[in-house]
Amino acid sequence: MLDTTVPVTRARAPASIGEVAAAVAFLTRIPVPIPPEVSRTGAAAFGLVGALVGIVGAVPVLLLGSEHALLASVGAISIVAILSGGLHLDGFADTADALAAGSHAERARTDPRAGSAGVAALALVLLAEAAAFAEVAGLGAVAASAALVAATSVSRCVAPVWAVIAGRRASPATGVGRWFAAGTRPAAAAFGVVTAVIAVVLLVEFAGPRILIAVIAGVAAATLVGLLVVRARGQLDGDGYGYLIESTFAAILVAAAIVR
Repeated sequence: MLDTTVPVTRARAPASIGEVAAAVAFLTRIPVPIPPEVSRTGAAAFGLVGALVGIVGAVPVLLLGSEHALLASVGAISIVAILSGGLHLDGFADTADALAAGSHAERARTDPRAGSAGVAALALVLLAEAAAFAEVAGLGAVAASAALVAATSVSRCVAPVWAVIAGRRASPATGVGRWFAAGTRPAAAAFGVVTAVIAVVLLVEFAGPRILIAVIAGVAAATLVGLLVVRARGQLDGDGYGYLIESTFAAILVAAAIVR
């Protein structure tokens, strides 16, 4: 996780190299230097960096093909998780623990040990992602690769959008959630969304309109779940953003498996 004690400064250009570096540092475990004048969230480049993560994750599918769909799926989901350092999975598990803990939600969320609810939720979401992606991989390597890139790109963009729409109002008094909401500008979130939309449109050329339908259905389902979670939690903390990203990623993959 980035050092959130550094004050947020304004970026000179939302699509600058520095903004991409900030997004890489925030969304992955790849060590990159960040110019001091750049917004530390890198929100404008979330769609681009998410797409790059998906491209790398698609390598097992392209190598193994539909003949080994399950192995390719496990490999792809593993690569995406490793590149992100498990950040979003950790947020997903911690949020699940908080939802299950009732009045002790914040203590459960910040406990470094994973609770039973978090472990169960994490296992289920990973199984759902692997199973759904295996079905898509069975239809062909190109279609599967397109679905993965679309899912990683779009899911990463939901965090800045949530930060702009609800983050400032629902962020806790301190922590990563407040820092991210304060440092994410509407223009940066919009730029990231446009980048993801362009990526999806380009992917439709390779895999057909089913990718677009899957993205729309997945985002709609994840947004509904996200609204319920944020309402139940009463705040949008750093783990909450991870939960929203992982939920959207899983929902798009499941939708891609269902849509024919």
